[in-house]
Amino acid sequence: MQENLTIARPYAQAAFAHAKGEGSIPAWSDALAYLSAVVSDDDMRRVISDPRVGRQRAVDLLLEVGGAKFTGSFRNFVKVLSASHRLGIVPEVAELFEEQRAAAENVVNAEVVSAYELEPHETQRIASALQSRLQKEVRVAQRVEPDLIGGAVVRVGDTVYDVSIRGGLTQLANQLNRK
Repeated sequence: MQENLTIARPYAQAAFAHAKGEGSIPAWSDALAYLSAVVSDDDMRRVISDPRVGRQRAVDLLLEVGGAKFTGSFRNFVKVLSASHRLGIVPEVAELFEEQRAAAENVVNAEVVSAYELEPHETQRIASALQSRLQKEVRVAQRVEPDLIGGAVVRVGDTVYDVSIRGGLTQLANQLNRK
């Protein structure tokens, strides 16, 4: 995964610079997300990697599936990825593109993992607290993980705030084992 991110970074940077220059960042974002889903599909992955299909036919198929969602310059980007044998890293390109977009828009994505589904006002409180701390707009995605028992784990980039009961019990066990 880390190697794929390293390989994908220059493609994502070039895509972002081009999309920014065109004033079409949202369209490129949507197209990359769609292409990522398409190339991540097991059946499509087999077709793309099948030497009997051929690279040009695979590109034609991807462009056909993308339809109007893929603009002229994005179509060229797909061709460049294919010619470089890089269609497999499209998910990483899309991820890095979104990171650049968020940075340009002064937005940060936060993942809140909780033991149960949070109420909208609870999610808003977490978003407001993060926004005042980070001085950025915060987009919150939530995931439920019942084995946390209670509390939550909040991930913002590389920073993790673990205020779950499971996390507290783990810290307590670590302290007891050190003594």
